[in-house]
Amino acid sequence: MNNLFKGAALFVGGILVGAAAALLVAPKSGEELRNDLADLAADAKKRTQEYCEQMEAKVKAEVENLKAKVEQATAQPAPAKPAAKPRPQHKHPQPKKEA
Repeated sequence: MNNLFKGAALFVGGILVGAAAALLVAPKSGEELRNDLADLAADAKKRTQEYCEQMEAKVKAEVENLKAKVEQATAQPAPAKPAAKPRPQHKHPQPKKEA
């Protein structure tokens, strides 16, 4: 799960860097540029919040699923172990008695 969050952070960061670079090289006035950057930041914040909410819902659903499985497993008696098989008796050949 941790890798998923790292990936999402890198993705959002890449979007921000790319968009900021595009805005900075575009011929715009300072005010227009600041407004565009503010809009970009607000959009990134909104997307990140939506993504986090989706991930939170998925994690909660998985936790509930696992809880149900644990309850089901603990509610059932443990399967009986099969009876141990007796070990075969090895008969060692007795030395022959000479007559």
